[in-house]
Amino acid sequence: MKMSALHSCISPTLQHVTATAIALTFVGGPILFSQTPATSTAPKAAAAPAAKSGPVTKPPAGARGFATAQTNTGHDAAVEPLATFAATPQKVVDYAFRAVHVTTVTARALLEAYYAAPARRAYFDGCSTGGRQGLIAAQRFPDDFDGIVNGAPVLNFSGTMIGYVKDQKALAVAPLGPEAIATVGNAVLAKCDAMDGIKDGVVDDPRKCAFTPATDIQKCSNDTAAAGCLTAAQVHAVEVIYSPVQRNGAAYFPGWPVGAEVAGPSGQSGWIGQAINGPNGPGAWTSYGYNFLRFMAPGVLGGKVDNDPAVAFQSFDIDSAPAKAEDLRNIIDASDPDLTAFRKHGGKLLMYFGWADPQLNPRMGVEYYEQVSAVFGDSTSDFFRLFMVPGMFHCGGGVGTSQFDATTPLLAWVEESKAPSRMEAARVVQGSVVRTRPLCAWPEVAKYKGTGSIDDSANFTCAKP
Repeated sequence: MKMSALHSCISPTLQHVTATAIALTFVGGPILFSQTPATSTAPKAAAAPAAKSGPVTKPPAGARGFATAQTNTGHDAAVEPLATFAATPQKVVDYAFRAVHVTTVTARALLEAYYAAPARRAYFDGCSTGGRQGLIAAQRFPDDFDGIVNGAPVLNFSGTMIGYVKDQKALAVAPLGPEAIATVGNAVLAKCDAMDGIKDGVVDDPRKCAFTPATDIQKCSNDTAAAGCLTAAQVHAVEVIYSPVQRNGAAYFPGWPVGAEVAGPSGQSGWIGQAINGPNGPGAWTSYGYNFLRFMAPGVLGGKVDNDPAVAFQSFDIDSAPAKAEDLRNIIDASDPDLTAFRKHGGKLLMYFGWADPQLNPRMGVEYYEQVSAVFGDSTSDFFRLFMVPGMFHCGGGVGTSQFDATTPLLAWVEESKAPSRMEAARVVQGSVVRTRPLCAWPEVAKYKGTGSIDDSANFTCAKP
């Protein structure tokens, strides 16, 4: 998870501006942000790629004619890494939502002072924590942005962290190594790959695959660990990962969908460095889960959090602890489905999420879209569209078609009222495009027409499943 990722674009009357870096001092400390000039005299849109023609990329914001602003969200990650900044309560508020808003307001004021005219449009583009920040801006400050590209948002931040803790407790009892994960990944593909009608090494919608670890994973003979199989305890650990967080018998946060266990282009499973430790240190689930308990929500464990992550995880009581973290949830989670004010402002929200994301549970994206749809019904797609990316890891990579330009469709939606129903995407391996596919506006999915190469987007259409 990019703990302080932010990228925002503000489109003024386009002239040259000297780049600036400004520290805004408020209660709790400074919020540093930088502003970069527009580098062209007119916005430029990226041309949609022909199937298998080359990598799908989006032009830099400056090349489009934007002035840009970015922020450190109120803390220096080099000085206060991960969640250590949370010792100062104001910095939690800044990180949660305030810094992006303050940066936006100040940047627009600077631009207006220089150009003697207000910015014409304002856009936000972020993934991971950046995605959460963009979404919470739409919820809390609906007039800040006209269009938001919202990638893999950690919108249920607190639930994500508690999910990490739940899973690490299980993995501490029955650790999984790279060979065991490969065994799980092979079993998942064997069961789930062809469920969409084509066998292409990608799980299209993991929710539709009834994968059952107890019956679909090869168990080791005599429960003795060996290559190509899992012990009973390891199978149980996998079951815990795929199961929802339960609080007092009720679902609290969704379990992981299958798909991220598969080996990516490097030959390494998406789970390595995430669910389990990587070659350079603790996995993200351990690091983020522990930092959450120790620094962001110390009250969850009565203010006493052991220096050993394993001990801290085992001390965590899911049935009693979450109620103590409600204040933090109200500050940092971006889960409010009522986007009435953002819609009234005329804002457009384009969200994407990789179905094989091993760091943030992609069910969050689908569940949030469904919750917003419960508020707005069929009119949801008038201002909010979700694009799920089969096989994509966190914000990119993986085995799916993970290179695409989401910014150009958003600009066309905001400025030309052309709502995106399909985005072209490519899988690029060692600089060469090996597959193209359409990404379809939810709930539609890419359907093979039945003839032609399965690696050519032209042979797919977007349709309801």
